[in-house]
Amino acid sequence: MSLESGINQGQDKTDEIEVSETTLQTVTSCRWILAYVGCTCFTIVYALRINLSIAMICMVKPSNLSESQQSIPEECATMYSNSSSRKEVSGDIEWDKDLQGWVLSSFFYGYLVTQIPGGYLSGRFGGKKVMLVGMTVYGLVTVLTPAAARYNGKGYTTSAGLVIALRVIAGLSTGLVFPAMQSLLGHWSPPYERSKLNVLCFSGTMVGNVVMLGVGGFFCEWEAFDGGWPSIFYVGGGVCFLFCLLWHFLIFDSPNEHPRISEREKLYIAQSLEGVTIKKNDSVPWLEIMKSPAVWAIFVFHFCNNFGNYTLLTKLPAFMKEVLHFDIRSNGLYSTLPYIAMFIMANTAANVIDLLRRKCVVTTRNARKIASVFATFVPAAFLVAVGYLPCDKKYLGVVFLTFAVAFTAFCRSGYMPNPVDIAPKYAGEIFGISNTIATIPGMVSPKLVNAMTPEGTAEEWRSVFYVWGAIYIAGGIFFCIFARGETQPWAAEKRNKDLELTRDQMKQ
Repeated sequence: MSLESGINQGQDKTDEIEVSETTLQTVTSCRWILAYVGCTCFTIVYALRINLSIAMICMVKPSNLSESQQSIPEECATMYSNSSSRKEVSGDIEWDKDLQGWVLSSFFYGYLVTQIPGGYLSGRFGGKKVMLVGMTVYGLVTVLTPAAARYNGKGYTTSAGLVIALRVIAGLSTGLVFPAMQSLLGHWSPPYERSKLNVLCFSGTMVGNVVMLGVGGFFCEWEAFDGGWPSIFYVGGGVCFLFCLLWHFLIFDSPNEHPRISEREKLYIAQSLEGVTIKKNDSVPWLEIMKSPAVWAIFVFHFCNNFGNYTLLTKLPAFMKEVLHFDIRSNGLYSTLPYIAMFIMANTAANVIDLLRRKCVVTTRNARKIASVFATFVPAAFLVAVGYLPCDKKYLGVVFLTFAVAFTAFCRSGYMPNPVDIAPKYAGEIFGISNTIATIPGMVSPKLVNAMTPEGTAEEWRSVFYVWGAIYIAGGIFFCIFARGETQPWAAEKRNKDLELTRDQMKQ
């Protein structure tokens, strides 16, 4: 059904209320405020997710064991010797390299557990409450991390053991966040604004990476405050608590519950969603969800996309060091550049795709598929190209890496808003399952890369990029075959009854 026909069917005795699509697309509307606050939320979530990776550099004592040196090509020897002279930051925490790995990976073991419950709880009690609980706990465990890291205990109460426990709790709490936001967007997103609202909201994940990579080093060197590195956690946790207050006062589960929304915007959202009322106490059709090819298109694409994304996040800098002899993390500009490009690309693509849908140039189904092609085939090509670059072309490698990361942003206009397209009533549950499955690459991908690159040679890394590029492309092909863009029958069975209820509420 088109937006115009939906408005005509929904008018009845409310003809005096003129719903103008152009006047309602305002940056101050309640639905866009949800997107702004959501973007802030995910900025904090990702900044606090990677804060330990940055703090680890300056909180842990450097190892007394020198790293094994690879043979460096003659044409790169001078370049490498000049770039490797850097000041080493010393900390006071005694964790070996293996223990550091366990501390950093522990987050995902908690994150894996609460994705599906997060979707169910959001559908049952509302995304606002679930998000508030998750972010409050997240802020609490963040501010407790420095004390846990410095604790001198024995057995399971060692400093590493306590930090691992806190990181697992952090994963449990943030596992609620993504499905909660999807549930809220299911209530608030008009179809032709869905890509823009969704992408703006979740683009906070990119901003969070940029912010923490940019300011983390400053906090590490701020030794006047508790030795420097604890301020990363204190400031981050404090900002998280302030955000919770903002969330409590500004965000509501649905337009009908918002005390300050205009009747014009409320009616526009209800009619643009074709009158479907999303009830918190509806039973979830789990069997129909798991049998749906459209749902599995989201699952498979999300899984394959995260294989590439986690590799780009965690292992590509190792390639830049081992093969090109250039540590991309040593320079803040090169570390943040791919994510700045990703933020720009994500929001540009979302606006273009929604414009094409609004002008009926492409259907929602085809728009999601086009986005998935750009999000998989193009990054795969750049990854393979990076594998063939010699060490004296390291800056070209940064350019290729930036393009690879930037084009993955198209997925935020592809699979990410798709749960709201096909099942707005159960978007939280679907995304919860999807994010659970897609968390597995975060635990598996780094280990697979390590197994495939025992010597760290260019040939070994080239094989990695071929395999990961193939995984990207496989996910894109699967999504193009099975993805859908319209509400599925099992997600719209009560539509007619609920439409009448919505009309009656608008008349009152």
